[in-house]
Amino acid sequence: MKSIRPQIFLSYSRSDAEFVRKLRDDLVRAGVGCWLDTDAITAGDRLQDAIFGDGIPQCNLFVAYITQKYLESEWCKKELHEALESRRVLVMPLADSDDTLNRIPKTVRDTVHCGTITAERYWNVVLDVSGKAWLTLQNTRRLVSSENYLLAGAGIFDMAEYRRDALLKRVKNELILAAPNLRSWLSDAHSRKTLLKLIQETEVTVTLILATYETLRPISSEGAEHLRQSAEDIKEMMNALTDTERRRLRAFFHIGAATLSAVFVDPENADGILFFNPRWAIQFLPDDRLTCVIDKTINSPTLFKAIYNSVLLMTQRDAKSIDDMLRPEAN
Repeated sequence: MKSIRPQIFLSYSRSDAEFVRKLRDDLVRAGVGCWLDTDAITAGDRLQDAIFGDGIPQCNLFVAYITQKYLESEWCKKELHEALESRRVLVMPLADSDDTLNRIPKTVRDTVHCGTITAERYWNVVLDVSGKAWLTLQNTRRLVSSENYLLAGAGIFDMAEYRRDALLKRVKNELILAAPNLRSWLSDAHSRKTLLKLIQETEVTVTLILATYETLRPISSEGAEHLRQSAEDIKEMMNALTDTERRRLRAFFHIGAATLSAVFVDPENADGILFFNPRWAIQFLPDDRLTCVIDKTINSPTLFKAIYNSVLLMTQRDAKSIDDMLRPEAN
């Protein structure tokens, strides 16, 4: 079973690499993950994209090892500034001495508590850092402790294993996408081509579940127009497939999908996974866009099945077809 554990971004000057590698090894032995540039960045990677696009956003805790060399480095200061600007990363600056601690800019010390990590306090600090990392997991991913705990948070799809390209690579049998108009998946040509490629080059079935005009129009005329555009995009995708392939691209339009936002990856498999946005979260926390994850390898299959079955109801005989939605009188 895949474990969920916090990730720590280690920010440092290359002059202090030996000490930071030891800190990384000890933190990993304490049970937390660490993002270190020398581990995570490979030849050909763009340094800025790797650190500011992948490294810092994917971590829960940002630990800066502050030395005089760190304070002299524009790159290190840029990393620290980026972390301080993030809403989902806890920042923990650790100076190598009291003298260095006092040299940390006042603007930083006024924003976040700064500490020291010395030879005398080393193991106490390692334990403190690992403990802080687990606490940040509760805050940044909102991990609820119960027998059916859910991984949840605003940054779920920023995590490497849950990004769209990673999810599509994970699909073995079926991908189900459900939302009022699915524009986030169908609005650009690249996404549509990716879905077509999945059908054409594998045996995967893609099921699309969308709302109907009569349910979206009272809520948003723009949403209804987006639904029309999605219906046209789906028809175009179907026309690009052979007859055999077309049977593995299914589209259903149901009134219940007006309040639905979900992604299922291999729902019939033992390692199936579900992502969904609770309707109350969309309405009351629009900026956070709270996403919940139910993973069969972690959560109760019963919980997964309950939501899956409710979505399957929207593919029954009362669902409308793509041709129904594209009739001139339908809109």
